[in-house]
Amino acid sequence: MLKILIADDHEFIREGLKKILIDEFSPVHIGEAEDTDRLLALAPTEEWNIIISDISMPGKGGIEALSILKEQQPHIPVLILSIYPKDQYADNVLNAGAAGYLNKDSAPAELVQVVKEILNKDGLRG
Repeated sequence: MLKILIADDHEFIREGLKKILIDEFSPVHIGEAEDTDRLLALAPTEEWNIIISDISMPGKGGIEALSILKEQQPHIPVLILSIYPKDQYADNVLNAGAAGYLNKDSAPAELVQVVKEILNKDGLRG
């Protein structure tokens, strides 16, 4: 079963992401984190296929959390979501080890496509 960890400090964003992902990837197990401390605590608890994380959350901050995730579990791809345009942060997060960067203004179909591409690139189902 596909396992996805979603990290965002806004519950309605997490709920929307869950619905999109469940509709597309069912059966899927989804974990949730509301801040970077919870993200970093949950990440090592299961064999996640992908982590989808907001760049701006309470705690350490998205880029620092990404750096820690990539040190601790470099095999888990991380997709960064942000309200900021790609030209502001995409290069930084990709250089820090993210598997992708997606603006929150993107259509649900684009999220699904990016997740599939990341999973297929890593030899997982998508």
